[in-house]
Amino acid sequence: MDPIAPLQLLAGNHHFDKSHPRWTLFGPPSEGGDREFSTRIEFDREFSLPPVVQVGLSGLDADGTTTVRLRVRARHIDRAGFTLLVSTWFDSQVHGVDISWLALGT
Repeated sequence: MDPIAPLQLLAGNHHFDKSHPRWTLFGPPSEGGDREFSTRIEFDREFSLPPVVQVGLSGLDADGTTTVRLRVRARHIDRAGFTLLVSTWFDSQVHGVDISWLALGT
């Protein structure tokens, strides 16, 4: 069995809400298309190869008068960071989210 290279684990927490200039998750309903918010998350230090990234929702502030629909994803993962993509659709109104993430790699 080949030895496994030492792994690095990095983690973070972030809050985003409607005070952010690019926030699109609170506003007029979409007609079938997603409303998306994206932002770049930079790691404290680079990995030697792109890591595996897991993102999760750790807090949510949403309008409770409609169904809450939310999707959280990591995209464009590279050695230095990733793009966080948060989306909703139809008449869901999201005021803010708290996001936690873990990155595991070498």
